[in-house]
Formats: sequence, C-alpha cells, structure tokens
Amino acid sequence: MISKFKRELFLHLLIVLIVAISGCGRAGNTSNLPDEGPETVAKRFYELISAAKMEGGTTTASEAFKLVDTKTSNMNVNQFLEIIKRYPEKFVVNVGKAEIKGKQALVAISYKLPSSFGGEYTMQEVLPLNVDPATNTWMVDFTGDSYGMQKDEAIAASKSEGVPPAKPEASQKGK
Repeated sequence: MISKFKRELFLHLLIVLIVAISGCGRAGNTSNLPDEGPETVAKRFYELISAAKMEGGTTTASEAFKLVDTKTSNMNVNQFLEIIKRYPEKFVVNVGKAEIKGKQALVAISYKLPSSFGGEYTMQEVLPLNVDPATNTWMVDFTGDSYGMQKDEAIAASKSEGVPPAKPEASQKGK
C-alpha cells in the first residue's frame, strides 16, 4: 500500500515538474522577436553616427536614420541630421546589455562628453528600441517617446492637475 502511494506521488510530482519545465521556455515568448538582437542594432546605429561625425557628409548618417522608428520618434531625416550635427566630433557610444519587455527593448548605453571644467564626463542612458511589426526588426526610438510617459499622457496629466487657485492678496495694513 505504501509503495503504491509513493509511486503515485512520484508520478504526480514528475508530471508537475514536466509541465513546469515545458512552460518555462514560453514565459518570455521570444520566438516572434527579430533574429538580430537590439544590442547589435544599437551598436550599428551609433557606429554609423560616429562614422558620419568623423568622415563628414550625410551618407552614413542617412543610413543611421533608416534604423530610427520614425512613427514613434516623429521626425524626418533633416531633423535627425540637425541633432547629430551637434554631437562631438569623436562621438563614440559603448553599448551594454538589453532588457527586453515584449516588443520593446531598453539598451544600456554610455558615452563621454567634454566637460566645460576640462576633461570628460561619462553619460549613462537607456536607448529604447521597438519591434517594427511590418519588417520584424528592431528600430531605434531616437526621441525616447515610447519610453516612460507618452506625450499625450503627459499632456493629460498636466491638464488633470489644473491651474492652482490664485491666493487672495493680503490687505495692506495702515492704508
């Protein structure tokens, strides 16, 4: 009787374990993500911008713009070129790990900027990338509009706060 109980218990535990292990692979649902990772796209994007800064011209910068999610970033190539024109001449970005959440990735980046006090300082940021459903490729959200609060959410939040009521002026004594 005890051995039959142990055998059934073992069988139930084995079934639970098999179900749990088979479900682990599906938790992230990464099967629909692009083959090329977001880190690779971010690295290529900034390499093209760096090449544009070093070589001059707009050819490599225009290639970088092709990696921008223009629907989310809401900009055209001329606006993009004007922004990167202000980058330092030897602009180089180090690309770190990506954190993928569904169809969005946040890639850690760092770069050095000249300091007005002399020397350089390091900036550390997060670059959002989104999967383009039409091409199933990672696209750079250059303006960061898909990361954090959206423009329309920010406008709605500011409207809901309303204008603070005006404080009545204190009457002046002695007049």
